[in-house]
Amino acid sequence: MEYQSDFDSSSQDLSPSAPCALWPVDLKLTHLDWNPEAILIHFQGQYLTICELDYSILQGEIQNVPKTKAEVDIGEFCLVEDLTSARWYRGRVQKRRDNLFDVFLIDHGNVLTVSATNVSSCSNDLFILPPKIVCGFLANVLLLQSCSHSVVEEFFSSLIGRNINGYIQALLPHKVLLLEVPDINTGLVTHGFGRYVDTDTFLFLVEMLTEMPLKQKIEPVPDLLIEKPRGQEVCFKPPGLQGYEGIFSLYGPALCCGTQAKVRVTAAVSPGLFYCQMASVEAELWEMSKKLAASCECRPKESSQMTPENLGLLSSAKSKDGRWYRGLVQFLPGSSWVRVSFVDYGFVESVKVENIHRLAPELYSTPIMAFPCSLACLSDEDKAIKTQQLCLLKSGLLGGRLHVEITRYDEEHHLYCVTIISAEDEGVEEPEPVRKCPVMKVESVSEAEEQGGFLYHETIMGETLGQTLKVEEVQVDSVFVGYVEHVQNPNHFWIRTQKRNEEFEEMMSKMAEHFEHVKLDEDVLLNPKLGTLCCAVYEGDMHFYRGVVTDTLKHGAEVLFIDFGNTEKVPHMLIKNIPESFACKAAFAICCTLSNVFPVEDIWTSSASDFFRRAVSNKALLVHVVQMRKNKFVVDLFEMGSGNNQSITELLVSSKQAEYIPKGHLDQKRTEKTRCLQSNVKTNIAEDKEQWKIFKEEENASNNEPENEPEKAQLLASIKLLNIKPGCELTVNCSYISSPSDFWCQPQDMVPALEELMDKLQQYYSTHWVPLESGDSCCIAKSPQDGRWYRALITAKQRDNVTVTLVDYGNTVQVSEHILQAIMPEFLYLEEQAFRCSLYNLIEPADPKNSGNWSPEGCRLLKDFVFSSTGALKCKVVSQLYVKNKGLCNVVDLYNSQTQQSVTDTFTEQGLATRVTASTRQQQAAFPESFIYSSHDLHPGNEEQMYVTYVNSQWEVYCHLERNTDIIVELEKKISEESKHMMQVVTRAVVSKLCLAKYFDGKWYRGVVHPIHSPLHFSVFFVDYGNTSISEKTKVMFIPRDSSDLLYTPMQAVRCCLHSVSKKDVYADVKEWLSSAVLNKQVKAVILGKNEDGSFDVELFDGDMNINEKLKELILSLSCKPKTAVRFEMINRKQKTSCKRNTKSSLKSKSHPSVYSNLSTLSTVHRGTKKKENTKSLVGGRTQSKNTRVRTQNEGTLNTRASVKSQNNQVKQQRQEQKQAQQKEAKEIPQLLPDKKICAGFRAKCFVSHTDSIYSFFLQLSEDEPAILKMGEALNSGTLRESLKMPTTLRINDIVLAEFEEDGALYRSVVKNFAGNSCFKVEFVDYGNSAVVEKKKIFSIPKEHLSHPRFSIPCSLLDPSTFRNDVAFTDAVMEKPLMVEFIEQCGTKWDIKIKNNQRDETTKRFGNASLTPSIQARDSENGMLLSVQSNGCFYVRLLRTSDCLTALESHIADSLVKCKMVAREDIKQGLKCLVQVQSHNKWHRAIVQHLSDENVNVFLVDHGITVEIPIGSIRQQCSDLLKFPNLAVLCKMNSKEVKLIFVRYSEADSLWMVEIIINKLFLMLHQVVSLQHNGGTEKGPTVETSPPQRLAFAPVQMDKLYSGFAAAVKTPSDFCVSLEDFLLVTNKVSVELDDLPDKITTLPKVTYSCILRGVKPAGLDDQWPDEAVVFFQQCLYGKNLQIFFIEFVSNTHWKVDILVDGVHVAKELVDAGHASYVDVMLGLRYAL
Repeated sequence: MEYQSDFDSSSQDLSPSAPCALWPVDLKLTHLDWNPEAILIHFQGQYLTICELDYSILQGEIQNVPKTKAEVDIGEFCLVEDLTSARWYRGRVQKRRDNLFDVFLIDHGNVLTVSATNVSSCSNDLFILPPKIVCGFLANVLLLQSCSHSVVEEFFSSLIGRNINGYIQALLPHKVLLLEVPDINTGLVTHGFGRYVDTDTFLFLVEMLTEMPLKQKIEPVPDLLIEKPRGQEVCFKPPGLQGYEGIFSLYGPALCCGTQAKVRVTAAVSPGLFYCQMASVEAELWEMSKKLAASCECRPKESSQMTPENLGLLSSAKSKDGRWYRGLVQFLPGSSWVRVSFVDYGFVESVKVENIHRLAPELYSTPIMAFPCSLACLSDEDKAIKTQQLCLLKSGLLGGRLHVEITRYDEEHHLYCVTIISAEDEGVEEPEPVRKCPVMKVESVSEAEEQGGFLYHETIMGETLGQTLKVEEVQVDSVFVGYVEHVQNPNHFWIRTQKRNEEFEEMMSKMAEHFEHVKLDEDVLLNPKLGTLCCAVYEGDMHFYRGVVTDTLKHGAEVLFIDFGNTEKVPHMLIKNIPESFACKAAFAICCTLSNVFPVEDIWTSSASDFFRRAVSNKALLVHVVQMRKNKFVVDLFEMGSGNNQSITELLVSSKQAEYIPKGHLDQKRTEKTRCLQSNVKTNIAEDKEQWKIFKEEENASNNEPENEPEKAQLLASIKLLNIKPGCELTVNCSYISSPSDFWCQPQDMVPALEELMDKLQQYYSTHWVPLESGDSCCIAKSPQDGRWYRALITAKQRDNVTVTLVDYGNTVQVSEHILQAIMPEFLYLEEQAFRCSLYNLIEPADPKNSGNWSPEGCRLLKDFVFSSTGALKCKVVSQLYVKNKGLCNVVDLYNSQTQQSVTDTFTEQGLATRVTASTRQQQAAFPESFIYSSHDLHPGNEEQMYVTYVNSQWEVYCHLERNTDIIVELEKKISEESKHMMQVVTRAVVSKLCLAKYFDGKWYRGVVHPIHSPLHFSVFFVDYGNTSISEKTKVMFIPRDSSDLLYTPMQAVRCCLHSVSKKDVYADVKEWLSSAVLNKQVKAVILGKNEDGSFDVELFDGDMNINEKLKELILSLSCKPKTAVRFEMINRKQKTSCKRNTKSSLKSKSHPSVYSNLSTLSTVHRGTKKKENTKSLVGGRTQSKNTRVRTQNEGTLNTRASVKSQNNQVKQQRQEQKQAQQKEAKEIPQLLPDKKICAGFRAKCFVSHTDSIYSFFLQLSEDEPAILKMGEALNSGTLRESLKMPTTLRINDIVLAEFEEDGALYRSVVKNFAGNSCFKVEFVDYGNSAVVEKKKIFSIPKEHLSHPRFSIPCSLLDPSTFRNDVAFTDAVMEKPLMVEFIEQCGTKWDIKIKNNQRDETTKRFGNASLTPSIQARDSENGMLLSVQSNGCFYVRLLRTSDCLTALESHIADSLVKCKMVAREDIKQGLKCLVQVQSHNKWHRAIVQHLSDENVNVFLVDHGITVEIPIGSIRQQCSDLLKFPNLAVLCKMNSKEVKLIFVRYSEADSLWMVEIIINKLFLMLHQVVSLQHNGGTEKGPTVETSPPQRLAFAPVQMDKLYSGFAAAVKTPSDFCVSLEDFLLVTNKVSVELDDLPDKITTLPKVTYSCILRGVKPAGLDDQWPDEAVVFFQQCLYGKNLQIFFIEFVSNTHWKVDILVDGVHVAKELVDAGHASYVDVMLGLRYAL
């Protein structure tokens, strides 16, 4: 690699350094992304100091400048035309493919792909103004690979749009910045997402990744709009410990040459200078850091002043990662910065003076932990070795542990020269990551968890609080002393009361005493379920505490520690059963939130939470309970001990860490925030927010009295609102009419309750006076018109008079302020009864002279219509608007329920109004709050063809009308167009709740947003499909107000309630069946009625099947069984088609359904392929029309035009007749077969007839085989077939005869489910497999065949661990006789043990062997060569025992705690034991061969090698380990003719690589080993040795250009190339192949098996699709290839870079969308 020379030359550069200033940069962050497989974090931003006017002028000049076509190379600037907008932009060419260019827009941040005709060269004058977008990577931080990708994405999303300041550490080509942003780095480290890396190490790592030198402050940074350097951070270059190099040799670790050690790389400058620590000191350093932090954080600032006597002394210094370390002060302060070398880590930083303190005396004696190193290979000319060592060093820099050997000590430079042997990719884990209460996804049987994991977690908290309240006796307004135990933020923390402190301490003491005597593997909580009380270990102190299981994990569970409040992940072994004495006590911690305290930003920042944590921790607090919620207390906190009891709330507010919002203003603030939510897509965030601000300013400017109409949201704090939504249809009274655009209605059914409330108001307020507090807007007012008291809302104030709206009637009155009274709580139970209505958006005034205002005639007509409809006035809510100066307004249509006359029709008929069209709906004074509801002209008695788009429950579905297909297609087309337009940088006013949201299929759909707990997400209800989903805010765009097509096209999802289906008993299995039966399928719906909420009662039909009746049958069949859950889980296992053993009927398994955990009679419906009706395909991932129609019903189908009354009568009569016929026939169809008589302990020879998985398979007894064959012949005889009849109706569990499709034969079957389209799912009871069969191929079973029992026995393996997976089990048992023992019957299944060849299945797991794998003479075996002895014998391990080795290693790890250490005096020659091999820290079985004073030579019986280990690393072997065979088999060659071919010499290992020929055959191809048998030699097993290649590769050099061609191409991960340099060898082989002479074996292999470097498949399954393979083959075949050999992997393949016509093939794969880069830096390098 070219950059190695730079490293080599600079490795020993230890010249003195001088301080310099880093460039400060202020940016607005617009983009952040991170690939889990990449290393660096990419960002985009804009300078804060740019002038938008300059760029606007420049953009105009770009449009006018003449365009000239010219050749533009990669990396050059140009002008590029955007075809969608026909505008030109500045850009830089990134990629080029033939005539296509990928151009990066330097002022916008996105990439355009255009042809050469759309690219123009231009004058440099247009590029004087610097790029508007800045690109780069975050410096000095690396993300931990163990952290959750989704959580990191949420954190990054919260940073978008923020202003950041940072320092430029270096520049990559094309002005790509390496920018250190302290705030982001601190956030990543604090949240446990990343780790800090010092600057020099980070820059060195970037150089290794990019393979290009960095530009570091060599010249002033160009194109940066920096006004004036402010507070520049000081940097010292170059790094090193000049003058202090000898300190490491004196006080650092003393290492002997030739020794090996495991180390961590802590800092690096180059391959010639990096620092390491012993891996074993990590915990010790962590403890030292905590001690330093404890002593330094509380010191006063004056103690940190630096004086000359501090120079050169060890001090305590705080690094940028927030931790304290020992540091060596090298320079006196320049301004406020000091150069400090952190001696235990080896890196140098500039540190502020106030962050340096004197070191505690006891820490001076602690040795320095870091020691300087250099790669020993730097002077070696072998580039392969250098490359390999650099690769290992890079692994160490990324956090892996290195196994190194000390080769020598360089006394001149005071450093160790090391050779890296290997690297362990362990990733860095912070010792104490920040604890975080996660949002849990729970599976349980409760109703809460069906709504989601967060709700279930909240339910646990609520139940815990309820139990604690009974003990604590706390009420509202209670005051008590408490301690804060755990803090997440000021709105979520946990308090323990002082009252129960002694009880708490006593319980903790007893708990510690109890678990002190419990061993690790004792009393473990088996199969922890959600909500289970337990005792679990907290990782922070390794003590046991009480907890509740809130989520189950693969190797443990998430536990809420109920006495403290934090939630942690705990391994299985550390979760114990809780003793009864501890379980009976209520939780000691109470979840709390501060009253009226809210974050300054949308979410609580880590700094605000830390401030609050410091303010409340480790002190007694006075707690005042303000309110008690379902799962937490709302409290005020006060410090104790001070004279005035300092309020924690005041402390937060005064420190600007929080906002205090009084209760009356809370909802107003929330409403405003909700309305101001804007699209967070690309660069239009700021424009949307600015446009909203402009709109609000216009609104206030147009209002003469901006305070006259406070939002009615204030009322939410006191009086509940009526739940009125689009689609609601209710009988009303009109209480107040101002005009057809503004009138108020009341629900008629609530009039009695309102009259009762009014009577109570008159009685109370006539005799009491309740003064109104200042600031309250909700009140009781006395109307001057009738002198009665009303509930009211103050809307305006003028001196002593106020204007109030009577919320139960709608009219507005003006009263004197002094007569207003406060409203008492007992008068708040009833919702406000009046809701504002308007006919606007349906009709508008016809007379243009009135300027949109209604004439007196129009107002009078409305009043007359209302008066004439008294008692019969119906109100249908169509949509909702937000009207300026009025608030929320419901767009309604009024009609008379007796005459069916509509008020809108009356207006238009009399010429007073016209219908509103989409083009006339826009008005400046109002904007939509909802989409438009439409009943789509559905009426009772109608029959409609519908497509079911979403199943909400067992009784409710959402549908599309088939006749609306064209509307839906057109709507989706408009959504697609509008979404592209919205994502452009355009300033447009938007509506608040109506949006386009991106679904999982990547397409946009209309939706309504609702806020949720997460600050990064919305809940979106998709109005055209009916489902609700949680969407990231970045994937939600609010619809512009001028998008009339999207706003005013009615919602297309029709909500349907399945008539007479039970809503009381909820069965998730029923819902699952309904989903599989109707989802995304066309059905017929009979409309039976309309509900008040806008939904329709329907009956659904799928062909002849009545879906409603089917659901009722399923519910009835389940209702008689114990209801153990409201939802089920499907056990997903790898499915494998299997066949039963060969019988005459040859029945083969066709499909393998998933297994339901709680319902044996239902299973997933697998539809057949014989469906004949045309069906709908999906539109945009949901429902797509092909304009096809399903056949009408059969001849008996009712005419849809018939009258409703006669239609209903016919339907009832028809159903009654069908029901009677079904009941009669149901009695005739049997549903049971005799049971097979099997008892526990029964043993028999069996065959496996069918297998679904290791947990579900079927056995046939060998003795039953004649009966099975005989019955098969009888069932398929010609005479029987002619006499069979088809049943007219079928039920679940009916015993029938069904035809198997593959052989056309009839078999006994049981009906399992209805599969739709006149098909049924049946199980062939004598074999166990299932299939979907058409009804016409199902027949009634003759009675004589019902006397035989079921011949297939449902079984499950007692110990599933005896086989690795389902495939291994199937391969082991199919087509073989098995000796089976039936152990226990569980439900319908038997738990069995398989005894194969009279041995238990556990023997099978570990190979068919006793002490050695059983081998017979003349056996042919494949194996692996393990070692060769000095006498010529060798050890091999048979490949068939590889599974045994894996299982054995697992068993050793599991049994290790049971195996005791062997005392020194008990170690003797021949001892069978377990030993730990230091090279990989694994334990192996061994036999002691030789003892010395400190070490022992042992032979590893499963690996065939002898190793030396420390005498203290030996354990006893458990008895069960002695039963396993020794897997290393000693062998000897059965030949004396051995020929060696010397291939190449390895100088590093001082040995020759050879190939062996025995009896003229390659050892690589065929090797003969011998076994002594009866004194003679026999031909023994064949053994494949390692390395696996059969011929040596012709030698090549890495990073050298070769010309070649593709020899064979499979995928980018598996192809072969040949080089032109070796064509002569190829020809020679071809010539000599005729005679196959001996010398042909000396010719090298000239085709190279290759892997394309740097790319992976673009899909999620890591498999190359056919399109990618074809594209890759086309790129390579017939082309002259330029090949670079990069790395030799797996001893069989080369990683290569391939160029065709100068372009990387990897880049072409990525550009075509078939692949993605493994590392973003490779993409950057390929683009250069």
